[in-house]
Amino acid sequence: MGALVKVFLASTFLLVVIAALILAFVGRQYHVYSWRGWQVYRAMGRECHPVWPEYNFRRIRAGDNLDDVIAKTNPVSMERDGRWVTLGYQTNGHFTGISATAFDGKMVFACAWSCSWVRLFFDELSEEQSLEYLGRSKSDPRRLGIVPVYRS
Repeated sequence: MGALVKVFLASTFLLVVIAALILAFVGRQYHVYSWRGWQVYRAMGRECHPVWPEYNFRRIRAGDNLDDVIAKTNPVSMERDGRWVTLGYQTNGHFTGISATAFDGKMVFACAWSCSWVRLFFDELSEEQSLEYLGRSKSDPRRLGIVPVYRS
């Protein structure tokens, strides 16, 4: 009976290790690291502009050229304010959306958002840029609002 218990425990341990490796691989592949992150991922698929995978799977990254991103993604709106350009991917009246920002022609910030979550794709704002653009310090935990922030 002792040998049977050892085989059962070894098999169970092996299955748990394999399941953990599969979950880690899938999480890394989809940039999802929690159950709530998976729910946000699914919500983006249902509710956000079809451009969200470009940001989520890092086909668009911090430092990319603004003109290339505009040509690739065809944003719904574009707002210029001095050295800043904000790209919007939703029309008015939506509770979810995607926003991306460039400074001096280079992408520095992008996120998907809802009334109950924010999915941060990248944030390369300096402290001064954060204060200017978001009105809050990078160390302020409420800088992106009072909703949970999920990073990719």
